[in-house]
Order: sequence, then C-alpha cells, then structure tokens
Amino acid sequence: MKPLLIEASFPKLTCDISQLKAQIENQEGMLPPLDGVSRESLLELRLWHVLHLMTNGRGSEAAPLIDTLVFDESYNDMPVLYVSWLWLARMSIFIGNKDFMLALGAAENALLKMVDITSKKKEDFLAILASLLYNLAAVHNSLGDNARAKKELTKCQKLFERLVKKNERRFSAMLLYAVEASTGIITSKAQLMEVLKHYDDEVKLYTSMLANGDSKKTREALVNLVNSLKKEGDIMLEMGNGRNAAKYYTKALRYQKKASTHMGHKELVLSIGLAKALNKVANRRESAEQLLLSLQPLAKRLNATNEQIEIENLLNNKNKNTNIMTLLKSIF
Repeated sequence: MKPLLIEASFPKLTCDISQLKAQIENQEGMLPPLDGVSRESLLELRLWHVLHLMTNGRGSEAAPLIDTLVFDESYNDMPVLYVSWLWLARMSIFIGNKDFMLALGAAENALLKMVDITSKKKEDFLAILASLLYNLAAVHNSLGDNARAKKELTKCQKLFERLVKKNERRFSAMLLYAVEASTGIITSKAQLMEVLKHYDDEVKLYTSMLANGDSKKTREALVNLVNSLKKEGDIMLEMGNGRNAAKYYTKALRYQKKASTHMGHKELVLSIGLAKALNKVANRRESAEQLLLSLQPLAKRLNATNEQIEIENLLNNKNKNTNIMTLLKSIF
C-alpha cells in the first residue's frame, strides 16, 4: 500500500499564518523568530510545521515535535481535532519505520480523542477518520491480516467517496489510493487461492507417500507434509479464515510430533501460528492467549528472539485491536 497522503487530512486552520509559513519554507523548515505571535497562531504554526516536515520526507524531525505537542501539559487546551491529526501523523511515521504495534497505539490515541467530538459529520473529522482507516489497513496488510485490511479499506473508500463530493481537489487522490489498495488485496486473494490449490495437491501427494516402506522417504514426506500444511495455514490466516487456519496448523503439529519427539523451533513457529488462528475465532481468543503465554518459556529456552518479540506483540496487540474496534463502532 502507498503511504497516506497526510495533507489530505490536515484540518482547516483558523489563524492567518501565511507570512510565518513562507518564512519556514524559505528557511528550509526552520522556525522563524516568534516574538509577538499569539498563542493560537503559534499553535497552528507548530501544527503546520509538522505537516511541512512530513510532506518533505522529514518524518524523523516531525516525530519529536508531535511528541512535544501531544504530551506537553501546556497544550492541554489544544482543539481535539488537532490532537487527533497529530496522532494520525505519528501513526504514519511509525508505519514508515515498520513499528506496527506503536502505530496501533497511535491510532487508539487518536480515536480516544475523536469519540468525544460532537460534530462527526464535518469534513475535517471525516477526513481524519478515513485516513485512520487507511493507515489501519496498511498496518494489518503489513501484518498479513488482509481480511481486516479489506474491511477497513471498504469503510475508508466509502468515506472518501463522500468527501470527494464535497471537495474533489482535496480528496480525489486519497480516494484513488484506497481503491488501488482494495483492488490489490482482491487480486492478492485470488492469487492466494491458486497457491492454496497447489499446496492442497502437495498435501495429498505427501500423505500418500507416508505409506512407503522406505523409512528415509517416509521421513522426507513427513517433513514436506508439515511444511505444506503450515503454508496452507499461513494462507488461510492471511485471508482471515481463523477456523480453517487452526485446522491446518493443528494437523501440521500432529504430523510434526511424528517427525520429532521434542519441542523445538519448528513446533514453536507452528504453535504461534495456531494461536494467531485461534485469536480470529470469537470463542477461542482466551485459548489463544493461554497458548501464547505457555509458549513464552519455550521461546526463551530456545533463544528464539524473533518469536519472543512476536509473542509479546501478539499479547499486547490483542487489547489494542479490541479497543480500536470498539472505538470505531462507537463513532460509526
């Protein structure tokens, strides 16, 4: 997915800061002397400064400015819509750095502010909401959850279609981004179905080879069978089908036990996949959490750093995604 066009969601400012903006542009993004500038103008200038840096590919410089604005108590009276946009901007920077869990946290912070806004049909509010949905889709697409990304893009696209009718110049490019992303996911799904058929054929072949009297060939077939079942589980997981994904991972684990009598790295990876699948099934989420907790000692014992991080992220991510879904429902 293409990065969000952050300027499309930038809220309309109330102060005339055109001269100050020109000075920033002439000084390569540096703030000019601000003596005598009103507090309201100064706040809006800082907001625009963040936008200026981000649109010029200087997100690393914008990030500390955003953090100052959202965490400094002297800005507690900042308009809620401005705070929401700042968290959206921070989310975009996190996505660019592939810090997806932090990006979800930023989205949650933005939505926590937005639920308190009473005028939920105004252009600026809808622009930020549509942009948040686009960014959420980008996160879930990157994490392999295309089913959730597709739902978010569908809502995002509908909002941008409404906004284009109000302001075509401001929102038409972002609508095109959302349409392209949705088309890409649909194409990806069709391709995944073709790949799934390939692995179905492999599973049938390797299953039939298990009856071979040659122990070496039987073991090779067993290893290949586990790998093919895992690939099928991965595909189902990406398509959002938790129940079928869980079936494939469970079968893979069952055959893996025949190939190895101890819990090693392969068993750990398959079990994490099973936990992710169970987490997509409404009445199995508690089981998913218990499984992840039970896998932490194994990951530590195996010095599996990547898997330790993945388990921690999955446990933390569970609450964030639930909160985000709840907040979105309250807004819609």
